Amino acid sequence: MPDSPQEVSADTLEGGRIVVSNPAPARGGGRDEWRLVEELRLGQVDGTGPDVFGDVHDVAVDEKGHIYVLDVGSKEVRVFNWGGGYVRSIARGGEGPGEVRYWESSGQTVVFQPPNRVWIGDGLQQLSFDSLGNELTRTGGFPLRGGTPWSRIVAADDQGFVYQQVRVVDIEQSGEETISRGFTYGVRLPVYPEHPNPVLPRDSLLLDSRISTSTSQSRSSGDGNITIGGIVKVSIPRRAWAFAGGETVWVANRAAYRFHEVTFAGDTIRTVELGNPPPSPPDDSDESEFEPLMAGLDISPEGWLWVLRHRDDAGDDPIWDLFDNCGRYRGEVSSTARIATVRFAGETVDPIDVGAGGVVHGHARDALDVSYVLRLRLESASGAPVTVEDCRVRPTPRDCTAGPTSSDTFAPSWIATGHPNAPDKVSDHGDQVRVDM
Repeated sequence: MPDSPQEVSADTLEGGRIVVSNPAPARGGGRDEWRLVEELRLGQVDGTGPDVFGDVHDVAVDEKGHIYVLDVGSKEVRVFNWGGGYVRSIARGGEGPGEVRYWESSGQTVVFQPPNRVWIGDGLQQLSFDSLGNELTRTGGFPLRGGTPWSRIVAADDQGFVYQQVRVVDIEQSGEETISRGFTYGVRLPVYPEHPNPVLPRDSLLLDSRISTSTSQSRSSGDGNITIGGIVKVSIPRRAWAFAGGETVWVANRAAYRFHEVTFAGDTIRTVELGNPPPSPPDDSDESEFEPLMAGLDISPEGWLWVLRHRDDAGDDPIWDLFDNCGRYRGEVSSTARIATVRFAGETVDPIDVGAGGVVHGHARDALDVSYVLRLRLESASGAPVTVEDCRVRPTPRDCTAGPTSSDTFAPSWIATGHPNAPDKVSDHGDQVRVDM
């Protein structure tokens, strides 16, 4: 990657979309040399202290630097200050007020929303608390025709919105074969005093679709027919995404270094490319031809993209490619701390909290399977800060009547998908969806 940012081209397409093209860097190259320096480690092998964790699933950080550790093994969320001192525990396990049901395999998350709300939940429940642990709201997944989707809040902003990941599944039975089609949506939800429960979708965007096929066999017995399990085939995840706050989502096909900033109305306003990537393979292409390059996306408060590379060996150190808020490639960084672990053949990635100034919080496990919580700081060998960069580069107009390929377009809403469980109407101005039950 050349040192001069002027060698990065920024073109404006006919429809107004900006395309930022970065030259292909040498492996390990970039404008800056980065490292992740460990600043804090919470966790002990044994003992009875609050920093002895059972099974950490997620970590969040508030504006005062308090660290919220969601420990499914201990069935509570433990709060620590910036220096690692224990403050309190909230959201203990149970069914009563201020308590949470914990499930070992539910993918539970903890999300902080300014100024003073902590979201905790999974696909079956969603609760919010103040920082002292007082319960504010409690709800399940929002209802749609045909059942209740699997939904969870994965991000929040300071404008009164939370961002929910919703998965709707259609099931078809054909003889001994069951076909499940899963649709994953990103949903932007308002939270305000008169309506604090994020029950109905505000704006939505289709992010990914998956197909799983299972076969079963029936055999006769003296008591009648019994069904035994057969072969289960699940399609691999093909897209990665990150909620940028405001009105956009970053979405990418995992097989190409081409990232799209998309509004909830379905408009692509910016595309960032690295090294002239080939067209993304269509969603219905053969999986044997799909070679993932990335495992996940995160975005910092400054608008920097953190692109987690795909690893064939889950035991390899994580590596991120970094793009600043202007879309310019800034280099790569790796960490010997095994945060952002990819699990279930790329199905999920352990979440990390990317904060301002290059501060990252995450959880990891050692060789003894002991959970730790870590704070790392991104540092540049040249002293370059992680900040909001000046993007005042005059784009070069370029005619592009063909537009993006079909594999790079994204359905703007539930309605555009033609999904039978889609709400009937979404206002052009993002008004609350009216759902006809």
